[in-house]
Amino acid sequence: MTSDSTRRWGPSLAVLATVTAVAVSTIYLPQPLLTDFISQLGASTAGASSIATAVQLGYALGIFLFVPLADHFQPRSQITLQMALLAAGLVTTAALPATGSVAAGFFVVGLVANIAQLIIPTAAKLAPADAKHSTTSVLVGSLLIGIFGGRIVAGLLGALIGWRGVLLLFALFVVLCLPLIRRVIPNDLPVADRIAYHRILLSTVRRLGTSRVLLESAIMQFFGFAAFNAVWTVMVLHLTGPSVHWSVAAAGLFGLVGIAAGVVTLVAARAVQRWGSRRAVTTAIVVLIAALSSATVDNRLIWLFAPSVFLLTWANQVLQSANQSRVLLANPGSAAQANTMFMTAVFLGGSLGAALGSIAFDRDGMTGVGEIGVVLAALAGVVWLTSSLWDRRAAGRGPSMSVSPVV
Repeated sequence: MTSDSTRRWGPSLAVLATVTAVAVSTIYLPQPLLTDFISQLGASTAGASSIATAVQLGYALGIFLFVPLADHFQPRSQITLQMALLAAGLVTTAALPATGSVAAGFFVVGLVANIAQLIIPTAAKLAPADAKHSTTSVLVGSLLIGIFGGRIVAGLLGALIGWRGVLLLFALFVVLCLPLIRRVIPNDLPVADRIAYHRILLSTVRRLGTSRVLLESAIMQFFGFAAFNAVWTVMVLHLTGPSVHWSVAAAGLFGLVGIAAGVVTLVAARAVQRWGSRRAVTTAIVVLIAALSSATVDNRLIWLFAPSVFLLTWANQVLQSANQSRVLLANPGSAAQANTMFMTAVFLGGSLGAALGSIAFDRDGMTGVGEIGVVLAALAGVVWLTSSLWDRRAAGRGPSMSVSPVV
């Protein structure tokens, strides 16, 4: 039965999930708006794609610079400030005149948009004991809805109100969320003692050197997310181009494929958990490589291409979930720092994927993007294979060997 505290927690969780979805959607707005950037700013394909790269790079840097502060400052104050800056960044970017300045504006948007990474650990503290697991699952699901739901909204409205109007609309969404977030997050949560900012950052970086599991998982997800983002960054260009001839609105609706993959990931989460993280990583990398290989040859046949994109999206989500679980289990006393470095690596990979995807698309369309994706996913596989061989060799040398925990 559901306890009274869990029932009372439901409305607060709904607010946190909504804010999480709105915040994360802002860093994916450039992807469905690439055709608008090209037509309205006179940008080249590479120039328009640099906007999508800039926001991912800003997001990665923002995670590293700002998320560790949540352990030392009241989350409500930090989230409020970053949401206000996010709304201001979107409004300012909407007024900028040229490709370079818009890319710079989106870099700032990404820098302060890491609100979901603040909400998730805060919600874990606030949730009743019997609702902590479901709380995390709901917030992970809201991330997926934000990532792909934002694409759909931007794609549908871009043709009606233009890319500038889309940014102003999402700025309004952020502003409307401000009083809601302040209502559900108290301002008296326990926080760690404040220490010098540079010591927080140095301690966070050093975590990479003390946890082999964190290092290898971060590198794997760097390449895995790069492969995923290379495809999704140029998706609207492919679907509206000469191969498929879709409208921008129809291309935006293709985000439903991503939402479907997210729903399947959540529904099958317990089954994947029973596999164990090692088997889940292996399966995800194999499926990711197979789906990207398929996308190199079926991208002109939408009825085949859509399942390929579905599988690569599902595989990326499983890979990230499994790697993140490994990281948190291997670093129980420093989970926040380990997660910060892991997520920083994820979005650095995303920015690399956005850049490489646009270059490959310019040269050889979606076929070239798929080929780049295969290489990136294969590099993740090499890291995983090397790690597995290391563990087997270390295990064969006996218990005297000191190795990272196998998770």
